[in-house]
Amino acid sequence: MEQYEIRPGGALRRTERPGEGVCLVRMTEAEFAALAERMPHKRRLERSLETVRYCKAESFGDNAQGVLWLPGRGGETPLTFGFYLWRQELLLIGGGEALERRLEDLRDTLPGDGSPRHLLLVLLEHLIGEDLPYLQEVEERLEDIEEGLLQKVPEHFYQTVIGQGKELSALHAYYEQLIDMGDHLGEEAAGEEARFWQLFTNRAERLHNHVEMLREYLLQIRELYQTQIDVQQNRVMTILTVVTTLFLPLSLIAGWYGMNFPNIPILHWRYGYAAVAAVSAGIVAAEILYFKRKKML
Repeated sequence: MEQYEIRPGGALRRTERPGEGVCLVRMTEAEFAALAERMPHKRRLERSLETVRYCKAESFGDNAQGVLWLPGRGGETPLTFGFYLWRQELLLIGGGEALERRLEDLRDTLPGDGSPRHLLLVLLEHLIGEDLPYLQEVEERLEDIEEGLLQKVPEHFYQTVIGQGKELSALHAYYEQLIDMGDHLGEEAAGEEARFWQLFTNRAERLHNHVEMLREYLLQIRELYQTQIDVQQNRVMTILTVVTTLFLPLSLIAGWYGMNFPNIPILHWRYGYAAVAAVSAGIVAAEILYFKRKKML
């Protein structure tokens, strides 16, 4: 268990005996379970921490609690932890080294005064602080996929698109849950703090809208892929049709002269074979000129 107190100016300092100000405590799930049962609604949070798959927040008048699930980027492991607001303390449960690194980034930028709820708000703001540049990177990757698709149909298109779709779906649900969380926790805030919660909610909503736009863009790319496949199939069918049409008259001629009738014209003529070959070549040449004029070749 690690305890921090917020010093004047917003510095985060590790301490053994926090003062009367806002205190931040990091602990594991086991340490939280070992705390005294006097903490209200503690069991409810323990059950939520057993399997964290979403973000949620609950308020019970004397305290607020919830869990956070941050989707991993580019195949990274999702960051999950719980929070418990009570009196002048903000308890962060779980999260491991990933959460510790996030707190290190916030060490000198925390609010010097305010409530534990405000401290949680600053942490949430930090967690989505770099999300917009990341979504722009995702958009650039989708643009690269689209440009490559216009030149050549890739072999592993669906594997790539499915991976991007899963990531965008996770982000879409994540921001939607953050919006609900911001609305819920901001309802009990007052004054300037309520305005800050509203700003956080608006920011999460903009990120949600951006992800929605990227999902629609991904759908357009899939439709473009299907269109390219249809174009390729049409080209193949056109070539097969032309080849079949070219050799159809030759098949007819071969069928005629393959019949066993003694009175077939020019069958016994000395130059009969050469004449049939010349006629066949002429027919093929005429068909090729016709198809080129129609731009089918």
